[in-house]
Amino acid sequence: MNEFLRKKWEMAGLADDYIFNKVMLDYDICLEVLRRILPDLHIKKIKLPNNQQEFAVAPDAKAVRFDIYTTDEQGNHYDIEMQVADHHNIAKRIRYYQTASSMEAYDKGQPYEQADDSYVIFFCNFDPFQLGQQRYVLHKHIDEIPEQIIEDGQTDILFNVPSLRHDVDPKMQAFLDMIAQRKVEATDPLVVKLKERMAIVKRNRKWRSEYMRRSVYEMDQEMREKKIREGERKIRDGKLELLEGKRELLESKREIKEGQDRLKEKEQLIQEREQKLHENQQTIIKTSIVTMKALNIDETTIRKEIKEKFNLSDKEIKDYFAE
Repeated sequence: MNEFLRKKWEMAGLADDYIFNKVMLDYDICLEVLRRILPDLHIKKIKLPNNQQEFAVAPDAKAVRFDIYTTDEQGNHYDIEMQVADHHNIAKRIRYYQTASSMEAYDKGQPYEQADDSYVIFFCNFDPFQLGQQRYVLHKHIDEIPEQIIEDGQTDILFNVPSLRHDVDPKMQAFLDMIAQRKVEATDPLVVKLKERMAIVKRNRKWRSEYMRRSVYEMDQEMREKKIREGERKIRDGKLELLEGKRELLESKREIKEGQDRLKEKEQLIQEREQKLHENQQTIIKTSIVTMKALNIDETTIRKEIKEKFNLSDKEIKDYFAE
């Protein structure tokens, strides 16, 4: 395990959220990255970046922990996040981060129009919206007039780090290439600082130990979650099997009921046929008796003939002649 974690630490780059956080804590790097993301703002200075800062919209609400959080000299708020895995919840995740960040933009007693602007920035190691863009900038707009942007001070920016489109400014592209561990121009001042900062991070024994402890915790957590998912899957499969068993039982009961109904119909049909045969036999016997009497055949001979021909008992013979 220790050897695995050691290699993981050595191989980890900016795409690792822990390394990203420690690198972005550097004031100059964080300022330059923000300048490259938002060149039109002409940011001159920022507050010392803070990582893992926690905000809660309400006491009983889910808390949000920002990777890198800072503000500039104009009071604009910046949350910078490294998103490693795609949990398919990026839109609502951004919404909550923006809500938490925006709450900091409103001072008590301050008019709404004086609220500071808020920027939530995500570097994603996947295409967040599966639309093939390298950068996604999100604003509110009017549905009936899509080109009409609502200037509410909130801006969401997402970068698709693996993208090779090169649709961004070359300086911004250099930073994305560093995250993706692609070949980068070594003369770029930011690239030089990033490499130096990463070397400092990798030499920090405290951070290395913290990284390894966190990695062990994350692996344990992932294993627990995997077991929970496996247990939930087994429960779902068991429920499906139970439902299938119930369905098969109901189907069997239905088939048995249909079989019983068919058997009852056949028994009734047989009874009806037997009754018909009996009635026909009675008619034939009576006709035979009448015919033989008409031929003046004596009753003893008639009885004997009828008894042998139709295999009747003495009582049945007696009943025929009693009529």
